[in-house]
This record gives sequence, structure tokens and C-alpha cells, in this order.
Amino acid sequence: MILKLCKSWLKINLKKYIKNEKNYFSLKWRSRNLLLLLLVAILSISISITAITSYNFVKGLLLDSLKQQALLKTEKGEEDIDNWLAIRKTEIKTLANSIVVRSLDWSLMEPYLQSELKRLQTFLLMASVKPDGTLRNTQGDVLDVRDREFFQRSITGETVAADPIIGRTTNQLQIQISSPIPDKTGTKTAGVLMGGIPINRVIEVVNNLHQGKGSYAFALNSQGVPIAHPDTRLIGTPEKAAKSFLNSANPRLVEITQRMVSRRTNIELAQLDGKWNYVAYTPLREANWSIALIVPQENIESPLQALNILATVLGGLLIVGLISAWRQLQLYEEIRQRALISSQQAQQLSNTLRELQNTQAQLIHTEKMSGLGQLVAGVAHEINNPVNFIHANLNHASEYTKGILDLLKLYEQTYPNPTPEISELTQDLDIEFLAEDLPKLMTSMQVGTRRIRQIVLSLRNFSRLDEADMKMVDIHEGLDNTLMILNHRLTATPERSEIEIIRKYGDLPQIECYAGQLNQVFMNVLVNAIDALEAASEERQLQTVKTNPNHIRIQTQLDKLTQDAIVQIYDNGIGMCDEVKRRVFDHMFTTKPVGKGIGLGMAIAYEIVVEKHAGSIQVNSTLGRETEFTIRIPLISKK
Repeated sequence: MILKLCKSWLKINLKKYIKNEKNYFSLKWRSRNLLLLLLVAILSISISITAITSYNFVKGLLLDSLKQQALLKTEKGEEDIDNWLAIRKTEIKTLANSIVVRSLDWSLMEPYLQSELKRLQTFLLMASVKPDGTLRNTQGDVLDVRDREFFQRSITGETVAADPIIGRTTNQLQIQISSPIPDKTGTKTAGVLMGGIPINRVIEVVNNLHQGKGSYAFALNSQGVPIAHPDTRLIGTPEKAAKSFLNSANPRLVEITQRMVSRRTNIELAQLDGKWNYVAYTPLREANWSIALIVPQENIESPLQALNILATVLGGLLIVGLISAWRQLQLYEEIRQRALISSQQAQQLSNTLRELQNTQAQLIHTEKMSGLGQLVAGVAHEINNPVNFIHANLNHASEYTKGILDLLKLYEQTYPNPTPEISELTQDLDIEFLAEDLPKLMTSMQVGTRRIRQIVLSLRNFSRLDEADMKMVDIHEGLDNTLMILNHRLTATPERSEIEIIRKYGDLPQIECYAGQLNQVFMNVLVNAIDALEAASEERQLQTVKTNPNHIRIQTQLDKLTQDAIVQIYDNGIGMCDEVKRRVFDHMFTTKPVGKGIGLGMAIAYEIVVEKHAGSIQVNSTLGRETEFTIRIPLISKK
């Protein structure tokens, strides 16, 4: 088009120039005019192309940002349900690892589970399932649940939030949370503990999830069956099972359901019920379900109307050339900045949600440890009184016994010829043996009561419930009390070899700290060291254990330069690889099998040392050989 205009312009002006050369501008001026025309034409086309391209690009950025907001709302609902399910899983897992449940004695389990139902006030019922699938619940029913998803998955060692089903006992839609019950060795599954909870919380989150007029949300299980939906007719009843969206007559709904069942996250445009809607969906982490948010197309694209009007205005202003282009560039930069801010806010929201989840899990663990500390202190207090009574009376009993024996000897010397009845009874009782063994027996009992008093004192000192504030304490005493509590895991048994404790205590003054919390740090680190040594004993050969026996070395010293107390805990266990060392203090990270750890011990130790005491904790390890934790605590608190 431009070439045709140029050719026409040249023909007209060339004819004029030939007719009267003096009345027209020179050829040089015409060439410059042509160049300017070409530049204006090219500039106009460039501005037009730039404007159209910018419009489409900005529209895409805005649309992506608006769609991302809908997806973020969906993920917020998913986080709410996941956090709720995670707490329920933790509760069932904790009960499954309790002593009463691991006994598998229903006569003991039933009253215990009934009390837990009243305490938690979340579960409809609780049940214990044997490996053959026989279930006994707190409502007195005995059922065969071999066909249930929760049993099939938990019997293999998995803590599960199964697909919601209509319970055979409650006859209402419920979620079955289950966890394996470990056997006495803790290595195999002896049964399954299940708790049924109503689905009301999921329905509440789904009903509160919306974005503008006409929007709604729903949740699907692993088979694409709706478990929460505004249209309650789509949810099953005891008389009629719900139909999966995979069998829907709408092919687009079937495609979206397939992606949801495949645990994908996306937002896409689809025609549902005769209307165009954006469908944002994302899977849950704690269960094999997905949640979707349906938003009418106009709710998301209505903010784009302003952009359409702007594009129309810019098109009309193309005649001003550079002014329009400059304005478009300014608008593009402004929108790009907004899109960048929206992306940063989305990332910040994601990080905040992740921190909230970690904090919530840590609060649960802290509450359990607080309850355990109160229980330990209470038991120690109750044991201490009768033990002190027995220990005090043993001294008097020894004196009384000695006096009676001295009296018997005096009788023998004074009356050397006893009656036949006394002689017969003396032979039956073996008075000489009793006189020799009874003092030994009393001495042995005194040693035993002293040992019990030491253990009770260690338990009370370890819990330190009466020392919630910072105090000046001797950390050597805390280390010794912790070792006293863990003594049962240090002594040799037929299944494991002895773990030697090597103490190299330096000259440390008392330090200002939270004594109970610092004892918890020592407990977590020492338990990890013992676990590592037990794992190493299983891998090493007998000859290796003899030449390099299992041991833990605890060394303390004072850093005079920084005025820090240094505690180093070393073990010659299995060590750590680089990946484990990088993540050892992360929340929810653990290398232990199911039932032995939930990944909070070292994370809590890190928080206590670094955040609450302004200290540091570091790990140095060689895979297959050794591990050493170095803890530094300021002598005087910096808080």
C-alpha cells in the first residue's frame, strides 16, 4: 500500500516538474519530502503494531493476574482444609502410638477412646481394627471393614484421610481418619486406629469460597464424586449413591474432573450449565481430594473493560503519533509494575501460609510436650512421697532387725539348751541363714529406694515446671538429669549393645536460660544420637562393634572470648549426607520411619537455642561414621 502511494506521488509530481520546472520545488526537496512521508508512514504503522501488541500483552498480563487471584483464593480454601485435616491426623496418630491403644486390649481401649471423644469433641466415633479387618467402635458395633479405603492404606503403615463415605454406624457422610497401630517393637503394624469426623468443616470452607456474584465452589474425592457442593442433590444419600463428574454429559466438565483427580492445579475457561465460567482447581495435600472455584467469566474479565476503552482512545489518538506511543509506553510500564506487585504479593501470601502451617504444627507439638511435662512432674511428685516414707522407715527397720538378732544371740548364750519345740522351729526357720541374710536384704532395699529417689529427682528437675522464667542454672545438672531419664536406652539388651557415655565437662559457671526448654534441646539431640547408634548397630558387623563400641561423648567448655557456654554432643553412629545436614532443622523433615518421628524435634531445638536464647546450633557429620552437634548459649541472656 505504501509503495503504491509513493509511486502515485512520484508520477504526479514528476509530470508537474516536466511541465514547468521553475514553478515547483526542486527534486532534492521532493526526495526529502518522500523520505519524511515514508518515515511518518513507517512510524504510524510501528505505533499501530506496538499499540496492538502492547494491548494484547497487557490484556494477557491483567487477565493472568485476575485469574491468579481466583486460583489463590482456591488455594487458600485448600490450605484451610489441609490444616484442619493435618490436626485431625496428628490427633489420631498420637492416640495410635499411646500405650493403651498399642495394648490392643479393647476392654482398656474403649473407656480410653470414649474419654478422648469427649476431650477432642471433634470425632463422631473411634474404632480399632485388627489385621483381619474386624472393627470394634465406641458405639458397640463389630464390623468387617476389609473393603474400606482407610483400612487398606493404614494397614500398610500410612496415616490416611480417606474419601468421605456414609458410615455404616452413623448413617451420615463422614471422613475416616486412620493411622497404623505399631506393635511392641515399633517396626510392624499391629492394627489400625480410626476416627470418624463429620464433613461439616469441608462444607463450611467450600460454602465460604466465592469471588463475586454467581460464583461457587465444590470439592471432589479421588473418584471425582462431589463431597461438598451447593447443590446438595449431587451429594449421595444412604439410599442413593452420588455420581462421579467423570460420567457427566458435559465433556468439558469431564476433562476438568480428570485433571482434578490427577491432582493438577490450573485455572481454565469452560462452559458449564450454558454459561462461560473460569474454573480454578487445586488438590489437597492431606487427602486425595481436590477443590474447585467456579467464577463467571464476567466477574474476572470485567476489569478488562477499562483496558478496552483505553485501547479505543489510543486508536483514535494515533494521529498524534509519538504522543500516543509515549502514553502507551507509560501505561504499559504502570501495568507491568502492578502485575509485578501482584506477583510479589502472591508469593508473600504463599510464604505466610507456609509459615502459618509450620507454626500450627509446632504449637500442637509444644502443647503435647507441655502436657507430658506436667504428667511427668505429677507422677514424680506422687511417687516421691511413698518412696521417701519407705526409705526413711528402712533405717528404723534395720535397727529393729539388728536389735532382734542381738536379742536372739543373747538368748542362745544365756539359754544354750532350748526346748525340743524351739530347736525344731529353729531348724525349720534356718535362724543362722536368716541372721546372715536379713541385714543384706535390708541394705539391698535401701540401695533400691535411693535409686528410685534419684530417678524421681531427675524427672522433676528435667520438667522444671516451676521455672518458666529465665534463671541461673547449672547445665551439667540438666545434662545428667536427661541422661538419667534415657538410661533405659543406654543399657545393653539382647537386641542391642550398650551405649557408653563419655562425659568431658569443663569448668562452666551457671548460665541464664529457660532451664526446662534447654533440657528439651538436650533430650532431642541425645534421642537422635541414640537412634543413630541403634541404626548403626543393625548395619555394622559384630567385629566392628567390638573394635569401635557405640558411645556418646558430651563435652562442655567456656568460650572466654564470646562468653558463650559450648555443649558438644558427639556420636559414632551412621552420620548424615549433605542433603540431610541442610534440612535437619527444617519443620516436618525426618528420616525416621512412620511412627518414630514427625520432623519437629530438631526444628524446636533450633528455635529454642537461636530464637529464645540468641545462641546457635550447628551440625557436623560424616556419612556412615559420626555426627556432632555444637550448641552455643550466652552466659547472660541477650533477650
